[in-house]
Amino acid sequence: MADGIHPFLVEITGPAGAGKSTLTRLMCEGGGDYQRAEFIDARTPEHLAYIVACIPRLLPMLIRNLGPGPRLSWPDFKLIVYATAWRRLLDRRPAYRRGVTLLDQGPVYALVRLKAQGKKVTSSATFERWWDQTIERWADHLAAVVYLDSSDEVLLDRINAREQPHGTKGEPPSVGKEFIQRYRRLFEEALRRLDRPGGPEILPFDTGAMAGEQIAAELPPILAARLHPRVAGSEGRR
Repeated sequence: MADGIHPFLVEITGPAGAGKSTLTRLMCEGGGDYQRAEFIDARTPEHLAYIVACIPRLLPMLIRNLGPGPRLSWPDFKLIVYATAWRRLLDRRPAYRRGVTLLDQGPVYALVRLKAQGKKVTSSATFERWWDQTIERWADHLAAVVYLDSSDEVLLDRINAREQPHGTKGEPPSVGKEFIQRYRRLFEEALRRLDRPGGPEILPFDTGAMAGEQIAAELPPILAARLHPRVAGSEGRR
């Protein structure tokens, strides 16, 4: 697969425990032309430059973050920068202009997580305007969104069984279910905004009913069918 225009970006997203990282790994290790996009890391000089360059644009939001109430954390701010500016980094990297680039914890995840945490600034009109503009820009940039989900019980079992820390581990099931359902509602809201003419193809999968290996086998022909017409169209315009 090859695309000489801009990256063919596919976000793999969904609530905690849905299997996002597992599916991304299986796709990248499956022998096809797939790669995982880098995530923002302030220790990388180029990434830090994007963070600094975003500050003037995000200043109205940062000002509203001051004062009493739960404030944005450093990880939250990096998610805002990622959603705001990461399209430009991906476009400028020649390595991402071939094959399929997978986004694990991509822009849809970032936008959902920022809303789900309920920090003070996310209830402001400034944040809502930024959120609306940002998801519209990504709707024009993403080729597909693979949305993974399963039942509350399956997701809770996976969260509690894995080694990584999570805010709901050890909490009563009602706390975990409220967390999952809050994220699911916000994912569904984001996907509705993306699901429009010219937007990304939305590809939902129930990972309680299908193993990651099965999804990894079914996705390549679906993505290839969307990629190849775009490549053919770009060649016809040369």
